[in-house]
Amino acid sequence: MKWKDKDGKEVGRKEFMERWKKGMQGVTPLQQTEVQIRSTWIMIAGIIAGIIVAIVAIKTAWWLLIILVGALGNTAIQQLGLWQKKVLLQNFKMSIEPKGGDKKDV
Repeated sequence: MKWKDKDGKEVGRKEFMERWKKGMQGVTPLQQTEVQIRSTWIMIAGIIAGIIVAIVAIKTAWWLLIILVGALGNTAIQQLGLWQKKVLLQNFKMSIEPKGGDKKDV
């Protein structure tokens, strides 16, 4: 299978994997956390949809409802932890970035 890069040049599997590996190594912890937060929202939406379906079929799926309610609680706490991590990483990033207007006297 051949892929094409942004310039339209064909890229083989080996070169593609090397570029992908290099790109993945450049991902920051803040970027990882932001992706995890978006993915967790998708999980929460799915769990809520499952809870609604389980409520409709409560006579046969009561056990599923119990599992999904537990999963919702667990995933909500996970989301809270990810949000706190994101805020911490953003604050850390701002504290180490140089201020825009600071110039050293020569």
